[in-house]
Amino acid sequence: MFTRASVLSLSLSCIISSTAALDLDVQNQDSIKGAAKTLANGLVTFYNESVSESGIPGIFPDPYYWWEAGLVFNALIDYSYLTGDSQYDSIVSEGIQAQLGEDFAFMPANQTGQITNEDQTTWALAALTAAETGFSAPENRSWAEYAAEVFDVQVLRWDEETCGGGLRYTIFTFQSGYDYKSNAATGDFFLLAARLAKLTGNETYSEWADKSYTWAKDRGLISDDYDVYDGTSADLNNCEDANRMQWSYIHSVYTEGSAIMQNITNGAQKWTDAVQGFVNSSNVFFEDDILTEISCERNGQCTIDMRSFKGITARSYARAVIAAPSLAEPLTKKLEASAKAAAGICEEVSEDVKCSHSWDHADSLETASDGNLGEVFSALAIVQSLLFSKAKPLASNGTEAGAGDNATQNGDASGTSGAEVPKETGAAGTIAASVTAVLAVAFAAALSC
Repeated sequence: MFTRASVLSLSLSCIISSTAALDLDVQNQDSIKGAAKTLANGLVTFYNESVSESGIPGIFPDPYYWWEAGLVFNALIDYSYLTGDSQYDSIVSEGIQAQLGEDFAFMPANQTGQITNEDQTTWALAALTAAETGFSAPENRSWAEYAAEVFDVQVLRWDEETCGGGLRYTIFTFQSGYDYKSNAATGDFFLLAARLAKLTGNETYSEWADKSYTWAKDRGLISDDYDVYDGTSADLNNCEDANRMQWSYIHSVYTEGSAIMQNITNGAQKWTDAVQGFVNSSNVFFEDDILTEISCERNGQCTIDMRSFKGITARSYARAVIAAPSLAEPLTKKLEASAKAAAGICEEVSEDVKCSHSWDHADSLETASDGNLGEVFSALAIVQSLLFSKAKPLASNGTEAGAGDNATQNGDASGTSGAEVPKETGAAGTIAASVTAVLAVAFAAALSC
């Protein structure tokens, strides 16, 4: 995916102190909740330090990009829902609403120069999690309406003039990466549409979920074996040549979205085949049942953004199991093994926690405050993923969170909020160079030879 980092090498310390590994019994709910509490506290400790210094709620300092705060807030909403510990709810609600922007579509003015479609959807999915879990409602609009605003904006950006569809990586022509059709952006949009369809019962959302998934499949960004690829150039060969880098994150959002579609279509063959295919192809991301970011973890080239991917993956795989248990259940054993490994690498230190990106050895053991925000986030996500099976049902059409079997809440989102696409204002800001940005340029250049 078009992930950002300031330094790229195309050639592609662990500090020992009086610490203790997190104790995790994957079959014991209290043990899981205890480990999750330690990890959540590590994230909030860093967040509070950040806000205290900047005075701006809802963001982390450099080198973290805007989207990562959306990931963390999503995880903390899950934490409240899964553990019953609501102590962080007020700062999460404040932080999300502080980043809405004037059109309530997560387009804050101070992020215009670097925001991507994928970034925007990350925040929409956090708002949608709040709607699904019965998180305390904001004053002016519902959480579901915030998510629907993003959906409406991105529908208007769906680009059929080149390659017959798909979402570009960036939003504005002046941004680096505008010529790249990002499968992360399209996959996130697919997941947003599928979840809105389940939440509201609105067929417009399910139609767009089907349309976006079908486009990715037809363009070879999802292979016949359900491998999921990074993206493709919008300017070459009608998007027929995929950049075949594979990321656990993009694979997982397609897995979760397909499981939801299989659920709401009462087992339609298209979605049954998709879930089964994605579960089978997920094996590439597990080494001895431990979740591994295969494209960068072993060679030590995972950037700041990439170091958060496994957290997204853990969450989406766990939710896929809930949406389509008979098909996705094989993922459960791998999630348990990965959670055990991740917790075993993390170490409590004073009132904080250190975690590593790799879960089978400590490659860089630091707290979130000291540089490992993505690592602590991912550890929290994989540990608390084990709680989904025992949690109250998510909300869906006609029911509130926790009401009935496999129920979810009836949201307000109509898919017709009328939010406009932000105009190109020439706002300041540049996108830092990224690993896959450079790889994509080289990929496009090679194809043009």
